[in-house]
Parts: sequence; C-alpha cells; structure tokens
Amino acid sequence: MHKVYDHKELAARIKTMICDNHLFRDIHFSRYTLAKELDISPARVTAIFHEEMGTSFYDFVNRQRIYHARRLLKSAVHKNDTLEDIALQSGFNNRMTMHRMYLKVYGITPGEERKKGKA
Repeated sequence: MHKVYDHKELAARIKTMICDNHLFRDIHFSRYTLAKELDISPARVTAIFHEEMGTSFYDFVNRQRIYHARRLLKSAVHKNDTLEDIALQSGFNNRMTMHRMYLKVYGITPGEERKKGKA
C-alpha cells in the first residue's frame, strides 16, 4: 500500500527531488517522469505546482536550470565551456532556449553574463 501524501508534503518532497538531486539537469525530465517516480498522476503534479508553489512545473524546472547555468557561467572551472555546453549541462536541449530563459530571468544574455564576469 502506498503512503498518501498531502500536497504540502509532496511539494516539499518534489522540491528536494528536483533541486537537491539535480533532476532538472536531465533534458528528458518532465512532469510525467516525476509523476511516475512519485506514483501520482501528472494532473496532480500540475495541481501541486500551482497550489503549493505558485508556478507551473516547467517554469519551476527552467528556473532551476537557469540558476544552475548562472553558477556554471560564473565558475572558473567552466570558463572554457561553450554556451552550448553550459546549456546542455543545465538541462536545456539547446543554447537558444537557455538564452531566452536567461534573458527573461536576469535581463541579460548568458554571453553578456560571461563578459561581465571577465571585466
């Protein structure tokens, strides 16, 4: 028998799974794979995100990806990685998707961020 979690418990568990375990870095990660992992419906995943986190699944995941991309862009270890490499390591399927999201969240492009860090 499966344990029944309320939405608050599931929201906390989901945040931990996505953020601490870096599930967002998998370009194939979706609400369907998360639902399967938690043994709940994809519709319930959607409801939890909207009710408990005030955002959609994809906005949450993409924001985690952008935060990760920013850390990589500012890291000396990744200074020679291309923007395409940074995008793929962060869970985006291409550089342009990362570019659009980065601009939306930070108001500058990843390339501008990188140049700013070198100044």
